[in-house]
Amino acid sequence: MISLDLFDYTEMTELDRRITKYVNGNVECIIRVLLDFLEDNNDFTPEDFLPYNNFKIINSVWVEMVYDLYDIIRSDVIRECVKPKYEYLLYVILQWWEDCSDSWENLIPHKLDNRLEKIITDKYSSECDENYVLNAITNFDEYYYILFADHDFLPENLERLLTIYLRNPEKFKVLFADTDLREYRDLMPKDLQELFDEINYELNESSKNNISELTLFNDILFCYERMQANHLYKKASEDDINDFIRDLLTALGYSLRDQTRQGTSPGGKQAGEVDILIKNEKFPFAIIEGLKLSSVNEYYISEHIDKIYKYDTLGNCCNFIVSYVNVKNFTQFWENYLKYIISYDHPFELYQFSVPKNNQFSEIKWAVVELKRNDQITKLYHMAIHIPN
Repeated sequence: MISLDLFDYTEMTELDRRITKYVNGNVECIIRVLLDFLEDNNDFTPEDFLPYNNFKIINSVWVEMVYDLYDIIRSDVIRECVKPKYEYLLYVILQWWEDCSDSWENLIPHKLDNRLEKIITDKYSSECDENYVLNAITNFDEYYYILFADHDFLPENLERLLTIYLRNPEKFKVLFADTDLREYRDLMPKDLQELFDEINYELNESSKNNISELTLFNDILFCYERMQANHLYKKASEDDINDFIRDLLTALGYSLRDQTRQGTSPGGKQAGEVDILIKNEKFPFAIIEGLKLSSVNEYYISEHIDKIYKYDTLGNCCNFIVSYVNVKNFTQFWENYLKYIISYDHPFELYQFSVPKNNQFSEIKWAVVELKRNDQITKLYHMAIHIPN
């Protein structure tokens, strides 16, 4: 069996094991259906369930890996971790299963036993009557998260990690001390695999130019996902989190203004100084302001929004205000936050407000405010990162 990213592997209770067995039992059924397709000699091949295969792994090897993964899932021994290539394989099998299913109710093969459900409800329900364990094991979308410690094996994330490594191997070792890229070699695109094999230890000091808003947003999302997954930052200060994000963005090749803290105010930064200023070919491109919240502190949020626009004298195409949120009920926090932002008196005319429905995560949310500034549209991204104790 594969351990779930719900429990401490070293301190699992009997109930934790029963829950782990239930989830693995569902995964076992899904993989068994896939194996039936592969064994039926009906011209069904790994190419029919893999999104793409640029890893130079032949079909027969993929089939063998499916059998290996099936054996791992069926085993009574709980594995603390598995190789990234098996994580990737499991992830795409879950995607294939979701694509094949004709109804949401059929995605999870086994209904949770009523007695086990009651025990889980009694054990894990919060003061707000939320039960994150019950929700995670009965909601198929959550299987993409609880079955994996991280998503480093996904192509976009792996390419970002490789980019950081190739730019500065020493900084990579500091930022990602627990990540051994050699484990991901089979999943690397051919060109990056060759560069990795050459062990490029020279620092590439070139910076990103011609930044796009979408690329920057995805890179920022990646950085905060890495921070959220790092237990060292559960109780970190606002400044420490901002420093970590700044280091990651620098390693990704962004040109940032150096923010020193000499002669700082009690809040940690000089008056008017922003947390992170991203430049594009020496000109300001975007500002990132980070703040810790344990509630929708309207004054503190307003203070950071005002700071962005006092500093943004040119009219950046986009800016970001990112909240590091420590609350029990993250869903309720986000609803209250949106109500406040919708009613907020922005410094420029509100053109549009949107909350993208796609690509939202259960622990990371974002909304976009579009403002009309001298007949030009400038965006303010509001992001909330849940960092529970």
